Amino acid sequence: MTYTFKLARRLAVSRQFVVLIALALLVACSGDSTAPTAVDASPDFPSPLKVTPRKVTVETNQPIRFRGHGRSPRGDSVSVPIAWVASGGVIRSDGTFSSSMSGTFKVIGRGRGWKQTDTSVVVVVPPTSDLARVEVAPDTVTLEAGSVRSFAASGYLADGSKTTIGVNWTATGGTVDGAGAYTAGAVQGSYRVVASNTSGTLADTAVVTINAPAVPGPPASPPETPVVLAQVVLSPGNASLGTSATKQFKAYGRNSVGDSVPVTVTFSATGGTITSGGLYTAGAAGGTYRVVATAGTLKDTAVVTLTSVAAAGTTATGTGIPFGAFSALTGNTLKSNTGEFNLSHDGYTASNIVARIEYARSRKIKLLLAMTGGSHDKYLTNGVFDRAKWEARLREYDTAEIRQAIAAGVADGTIIGASVMDEPHVSGGDDGAGGGDGNTWGPKGTMTKERVDSLCGSVKAQFPTLPAGVVHQWVVFEPTKNYRVCDFIVSQYSNRMGSVTAYRDSALALGRRSGHAIMFSMNVLNGGVQDRDGTWDCTGTGGLGQNKPNCRMTAQQVRDWGTTLGSAGCGLLMWRYDDAFMANAENKQAFTDLAARMAAAPGRSCRRS
Repeated sequence: MTYTFKLARRLAVSRQFVVLIALALLVACSGDSTAPTAVDASPDFPSPLKVTPRKVTVETNQPIRFRGHGRSPRGDSVSVPIAWVASGGVIRSDGTFSSSMSGTFKVIGRGRGWKQTDTSVVVVVPPTSDLARVEVAPDTVTLEAGSVRSFAASGYLADGSKTTIGVNWTATGGTVDGAGAYTAGAVQGSYRVVASNTSGTLADTAVVTINAPAVPGPPASPPETPVVLAQVVLSPGNASLGTSATKQFKAYGRNSVGDSVPVTVTFSATGGTITSGGLYTAGAAGGTYRVVATAGTLKDTAVVTLTSVAAAGTTATGTGIPFGAFSALTGNTLKSNTGEFNLSHDGYTASNIVARIEYARSRKIKLLLAMTGGSHDKYLTNGVFDRAKWEARLREYDTAEIRQAIAAGVADGTIIGASVMDEPHVSGGDDGAGGGDGNTWGPKGTMTKERVDSLCGSVKAQFPTLPAGVVHQWVVFEPTKNYRVCDFIVSQYSNRMGSVTAYRDSALALGRRSGHAIMFSMNVLNGGVQDRDGTWDCTGTGGLGQNKPNCRMTAQQVRDWGTTLGSAGCGLLMWRYDDAFMANAENKQAFTDLAARMAAAPGRSCRRS
């Protein structure tokens, strides 16, 4: 090799070294940015920068860490500082992403100074409340040292149907990322890849055999000990119920290597009764009790706290919780298939309200009035809420005849309250669970609890004895602030909001803090367990909802969730009256059962405490 050639080669290498130093200095001087930037968001965009995992499914509020690697001028994989951007949710400067809302989002990494981007896709799904088991595929693999294999985790419900879930991955003998991509280590042996559900109660394991490279290494791992049943797990681990309420308990096993396995158990309980299938029915006395699941010498215990229905909410007013549906009345006629209902929430005009109050009284139907409710556009001017239009609507009812009819209806219990508006939190693009129907009251912040309180004050000034409230999810509209005038809120549950018991207890806690009552509702048409397997056929549910991936509630869900919610509020509604749903024989039986339970519960006032 000539001297001239050697000199030229050294200069070229030196230039590469200088370029690397310059790039490193440029990266170090760049500030992190989480603001949206104009980037090509296609996951297939060719780039020296690679973001991992490429696509991942997580649950709401489950953190997932994204990482990025670039290529040096020599082609080596190197870690580079990344500026992160997400199309939804929240992403921290270290690449940790989470979202409180479900949906599909893009996570974009930009290598500072490299002028390159790469994109991953994250699918956020709601937690599954009745998950029975987790399954990892493949369950056994053999890999060469340093090779990569992707694993997938699926969730299964008690009825055997498959559901999409988020999991946490762990591994031995190598590394695994948040999407289940496992990289084998260099040491021969038998190892494990484990997927656990986000609550840590269910898990499944895949066995990985790593073949060592053709070089001397440590001896093979000794044979593993036999796998045996090591633990019985009872779910839920604790529960808070109203007296006479029901709760489904489930049990599964966990073996000596950490897998979740089916197990046959014997249930026993104090403070109530429990079936062989785990359905617990609370007794009539409040207190702390136990549910026990036993398999041989193994057992697990759940603590059950029973609260007197009257003590769970506001002051008891007599016998019975009103139960019905939105729009159960047509004119002065109760719709068909509603013999089980004794509550309706409907819109009224100044010309028909007196006659409809009289009809409800004659049929012993309770009314939640909506005089200023309905479509938001009635009260908008140039797309913004117009208080004058709302007040003008309320004044239409300011006649001696209507004031007298409402006062009489409140006095004899026919009228339990009036709602001043629907969903003050809703803005364009919402879905009603923190989101919306496309309606809007104007720019963000147009509606506040303080403003809604003033509307309740206007209703109470015109009708002094009439409880006034509002319809919205308790958790999505300024939950850290309090109503001081409104008497109640109507808060509607869907399965995607998580545990029905936690939803109920949190709503009651807010009511106690703010001094207002709670009336619960169920979204029976769109609030069942969602179908996210891509078919959207809602197999095993109450049927296809009004929009994908929503499904209708089953009759048993109506019965169980309605009991949990209704027995704790001042009324129980369902959204909304639907001919086919209400006429279904199984649903009608669920309505009958639920109506009987509500009738036997102590009634409550919808007034502030």
